[in-house]
This record gives sequence, structure tokens and C-alpha cells, in this order.
Amino acid sequence: MLVGIGFTPMTNAGASATPFARNRWPRARVTYVIQGAHYDRSVYGAAIRAWNRTGQFKFVAGTRAHHQLTLTTSKATTGEYYQLAGITFMTGYNNGYYTQGLVKLLTRNFWTYRYSYWDEVHVAEHELGHCMGLQHSTDRRSVMLADNRYNGISRADIAAVRLRYRLPVGEL
Repeated sequence: MLVGIGFTPMTNAGASATPFARNRWPRARVTYVIQGAHYDRSVYGAAIRAWNRTGQFKFVAGTRAHHQLTLTTSKATTGEYYQLAGITFMTGYNNGYYTQGLVKLLTRNFWTYRYSYWDEVHVAEHELGHCMGLQHSTDRRSVMLADNRYNGISRADIAAVRLRYRLPVGEL
């Protein structure tokens, strides 16, 4: 089953300023590998540390053979990647639990639109938010704002992750 990130109706918007999807991981912990140059690893590493510091979700380094998330980059700028800074693909079981995910930071668009290092980190934080089950927010301070490149993780984002992993899968 392919889960479309960003297309779930925001029916829980009143429960949290940052909406979340019906789907989630079985627990608030996931393993990852980072593919890419040293600089790209640094960007992802900063985003992972930021989320891990919240205490609501844990990203743990996996191995090439055993991991749930692949974090990578792409230079594509056409088709579905046109003007995007990052994109997340999640798959899962019909029972609502994610089984694996792929995140791509679109580096050519970073260069084209002159993203700073911290802009790129915020994009990585945003995409990792999708990996946890967060949806786009209308809160201008949220890392989950659809066109965000300036905001880090907000209190509302942290509260949404906490709530997502306290509620049963499928419940908003």
C-alpha cells in the first residue's frame, strides 16, 4: 500500500495545530540510513538531532541491510519534483502502520532558490515530520508549513507527534 503524504484530510486540525495522518509507525521509533555526500549527511543529521531532542520520537541509525527509512537526495527538478525542496514517500500495511519510507531532498532546487544550510535543515525536519505521520499545517510557525524553509520544529509540531503516538492507529 502506498500512502500519499500530504493528501489526508485535516480532520484533526482542531485537536492539534499541526494535523497528522491516520497512519503511523507501530511505535515512536524508526531506523534510517542516509545516502549521499558528507554535506547531505550533515543536513539530515542536524534534522534528526532536532527531532530526537523533542523526546517524542526516536530516529536510530540502521544498517544498509536493516533500516526502515532511506534518506537521500536528488537533482531532479521536473515532473513531480518541480519547485519542491523535498519529497517523502511512505508505504505501509492495510492496518495503518508504516513499514518503510523514502525521503529525497532536492538539491538542485536548493541551489536554484539559494537555500542556506539551515533552510535545508528545516526542509529535512519537515520531511521527517511526514515520516512520523505529520501533515501540512497552516500555522506560519510550524515546520510542517507546506512551503517552509525558515521554521524549525514548533511546540505544536511536538504536541502533534506526542498525540499521534498516543492515539490508536487510524484514529485522528
